[in-house]
Amino acid sequence: MKRVLSAVIAMALLPCMLCACGSDTAQDANTDTSKQKATEPMTKTDEDTGIHTLYFRDFRKSKKAVATFFNSSTGKSENVKMKRVSEDKDYCTFSCEGDCTKYNMAYVTCGKHTSNKFAFNKLMSGWYWREDDILPYTEGAEELNYYPEYDEVTLHAHGYDKYVNIWKPDDYDADSAEKYSTIYVLDGQIFLANNRYPDVDINGSVAAAEQVKAMMSVSDKKAIVVGIENIFGRDMELIPDIGDSVTEQLIGGDLKGQMDCMTGLEIADFIVNTLRPYVEEHYNVHKDALHTAIAGGSLGGLEAFYMAMEYPEVFGTCGAFSASLYEYDDKNWKNYLKDKSFGKDSPFIYFYTGSAKTDTETCVKEMCTRLKDMGYPTEKIALNVDPEAPHDNIYWRNTFSEFLTAMMFRRVFPIQ
Repeated sequence: MKRVLSAVIAMALLPCMLCACGSDTAQDANTDTSKQKATEPMTKTDEDTGIHTLYFRDFRKSKKAVATFFNSSTGKSENVKMKRVSEDKDYCTFSCEGDCTKYNMAYVTCGKHTSNKFAFNKLMSGWYWREDDILPYTEGAEELNYYPEYDEVTLHAHGYDKYVNIWKPDDYDADSAEKYSTIYVLDGQIFLANNRYPDVDINGSVAAAEQVKAMMSVSDKKAIVVGIENIFGRDMELIPDIGDSVTEQLIGGDLKGQMDCMTGLEIADFIVNTLRPYVEEHYNVHKDALHTAIAGGSLGGLEAFYMAMEYPEVFGTCGAFSASLYEYDDKNWKNYLKDKSFGKDSPFIYFYTGSAKTDTETCVKEMCTRLKDMGYPTEKIALNVDPEAPHDNIYWRNTFSEFLTAMMFRRVFPIQ
């Protein structure tokens, strides 16, 4: 990807950075819901609780497998022997049950080999261990397609074109009375696997579309995914200008003078006031905050967090993966947040981060504390920390379904 500042940031800050780069109710056609805030869960009774079946495909076709379920907050764990349920030419499939009220993560051991950790919850279906990576998949689907078709949209803003890929489920119904939720993802070239970006194959993708597809196979939740490409000018587009950023200090000048493209404030305005109206006009989606989320990783996580704080009437949920919150110090953040009104209408914020040494654990934990100290509702903050994980897209993929539970259930069991 063509970036101007990423190399400087990577060397100075995080040497190990890689790509970083309810039931639903139809809205009254005569009611303006664009300003509706996140005051109630999507459903009052549909919670992510109870026993759920984990499916796991193993390309080695091992004879035995053991799933280890664990709680990333308390460390409590449980080993469960898996049943070998099927085999074909490419893999065998194991399954077992786990308790979503106790555990939010898992990994599988097949013989001498142990998989990476992955989210375990009511909105995931299965995981496919394929060579070095584990990928989400939908158990029972007729075919596995990690490169689905997208609607390619080009919108002009601030003097240049922005490319957007919009994923719809195969059974998308443009006329259904049941509308779809909308998940906006920054760095769409990473969050959505797309042959358009040869440098990011499925192994480096978050595979957000497949995970939403899996969610729809195991629940009554429905969503489309809107991926905003952030390649040209990424290091400007994904840094909101709310103070003196680390990047500005490194380059010795303001971001706007480095490249003729949008800043983080301007890309947020583009998404809210240009892209969102387009999506709501052309797709059968809800228009309220409860059914609208914003997500991103690294600088995209920083920008997603900013957008949720700036537009709580638009985004009811934020997924901030390894968010580069270090761009601004405590003074800058407090100065920005002090004028915000926190309460029942505040968005649900889901934070994921890896370790303090190789990811953004320190600044993410500081933000959680800062928000709570400034009056942000504790029940609207969820934090999943993997103390062994580096700053890498694959760990965002492995926890993306947990972000989906935050959006759909307004709670992340059992870490809250």
